[in-house]
Amino acid sequence: MRLYRLLHLMNILANNEKTTIKYLSEKLEVSRRTIYRDLEDISMAGFPIVSTPGYGGGISIVEGYRFDKNLLSSEDWEQILIGLNAIKTMGDNEKIEYLIGRIAPKDIQTINEQSDIMIDLSQWYDDDAQELFVDIRSAINNRQLLSIDYQTKSSSTHREIEPYKLIFKERDWYLYAFCRLRNEFRLFKVNRISSYKLINTYFIPQKITLPSFEGLVERQIFQKAAKNKYHVILEFDFQDKEFLIQTLGALNFKTTENKGVIDFQTTNIEYTANLILSLQDKVKVISPPELYERVLSTICKMKMLYER
Repeated sequence: MRLYRLLHLMNILANNEKTTIKYLSEKLEVSRRTIYRDLEDISMAGFPIVSTPGYGGGISIVEGYRFDKNLLSSEDWEQILIGLNAIKTMGDNEKIEYLIGRIAPKDIQTINEQSDIMIDLSQWYDDDAQELFVDIRSAINNRQLLSIDYQTKSSSTHREIEPYKLIFKERDWYLYAFCRLRNEFRLFKVNRISSYKLINTYFIPQKITLPSFEGLVERQIFQKAAKNKYHVILEFDFQDKEFLIQTLGALNFKTTENKGVIDFQTTNIEYTANLILSLQDKVKVISPPELYERVLSTICKMKMLYER
């Protein structure tokens, strides 16, 4: 709650030439002593505050530093609101609505209506994902340990982790955390967390630097097994076109005389094979041969499993 009060206080100072301790105290519904403490804290954080004594005096920001939200164009506000609205789907609705209400211009509704982008990271069906994100972010902010059961390709393990960052990459969320089981920083795919619990134990955050963080991301998740680009061609019947467009998007769709074709390039053959298998009998791999063989091999293994 104090964070929002400080943001509110900074907003009042930024958009008024001068104000008084009495006004701030009444506006924020706290004591004058609390206002003085808050002013001292935001001043130490680099927000330059000037106090003018006597009649006509008051609290203000150093001339030339004041932020004027009217200096931002409609396009600037559109970009800011797109980002804030995206965060709302992670369980921060009230906080983000509060922030938008404090900083946005009066014509916010017009800006939203005119925007050509809307981001919603929530799913169509009802699930517990939002509660998970709320708890993860709470643990990150409070430096609180998380106990998780994590599913990998080969096993399920119980771990205690120190959470640091949530990352969205491609279509998935990842949690960057220090794993006490492995004694190193790891990236955990959020949808592989089968159960979790906030532990009433708090940790002293370790120093992390951007280069090492980027290196971990590159090494653990996003580095491709091969640098080669594969030209993928998939064939499908027209009756399945709508299903495939809903699943994959329509960008790489082409049509021939009596068949539909999906044509794109990839550097991750394993990911592509898994994607094709998830489409069941709706597509057939035409090329490359490596992809064809990988998909066919998996199908044969699945067939043997059901014949046992």
